[in-house]
Amino acid sequence: MDLTLSGVGTRLGGRWVVDGVDATPPPGRLTGLLGPNGAGKTTLLRLVAGLLTPERGAVLVGAGASAAPVAAMGRRERARRIALLEQESSSSVPLTVREVVALGRIPYRSLWGTDPDDEAVDRALHAADAAHLAGRAWSSLSGGERQRVHVARALAQEPELLLLDEPTNHLDVSAQLALLAFVRDLGTTTVAALHDLNLAAAFCEHVVVLSGGRLAAAGHPREVLRPALLREVYGVDADVLEHPRTGRPVIAFHEPAPRTAPAPVPAGEA
Repeated sequence: MDLTLSGVGTRLGGRWVVDGVDATPPPGRLTGLLGPNGAGKTTLLRLVAGLLTPERGAVLVGAGASAAPVAAMGRRERARRIALLEQESSSSVPLTVREVVALGRIPYRSLWGTDPDDEAVDRALHAADAAHLAGRAWSSLSGGERQRVHVARALAQEPELLLLDEPTNHLDVSAQLALLAFVRDLGTTTVAALHDLNLAAAFCEHVVVLSGGRLAAAGHPREVLRPALLREVYGVDADVLEHPRTGRPVIAFHEPAPRTAPAPVPAGEA
């Protein structure tokens, strides 16, 4: 799916939390949405998903003359074409894992509650490496297991556009790498908000960096994740190296300089 953000902005609590963002994530690829806490990443994902309506600009899906604003799509059509995996809540619903994943099929159910492709749930469970959890109670899962099930639920929607908000939360290193490699190789247009810049550099074909709700930079990680930008957006000093196997950027952060105590004021000069 083609996705275009054209001057997108919105306010929350009277403050512009997303302000004039222009971006064109490449179709069929994984785009990393980056920025420090409070940069507007989650709000932008909700705007793209159609859960919020932009006060300025537009989120467009589709190519050329067929491009249409997400805000103009009906809820059912939007739910079939766009899946949003939000940050995990602490809900303890009395459902099995398979029942949770089946919630992703709600947009396809008929008036009689039947799903024309019930096997989509099984495909999603297998794709997310969560089939072995299908009979487990949702409340019994670890944080990492829940995250896999959330991904399976999103995949059960069979979306053209996949939006992920911190999908690697609660996952160990091996699971983080496996999940992002899987998402990268889906061939689905995907935008994932990520905090780990090295994961973004390793797996994303494109990154969009926000700072204070505005677009700071966009492009391939090799072009964007440079020391000057990291200093400006994140306030950190870092060296950007080249991975010896992949050639991808690897960011080596420096410790902040120690704060020196002010020199004592000589007696009588206070």
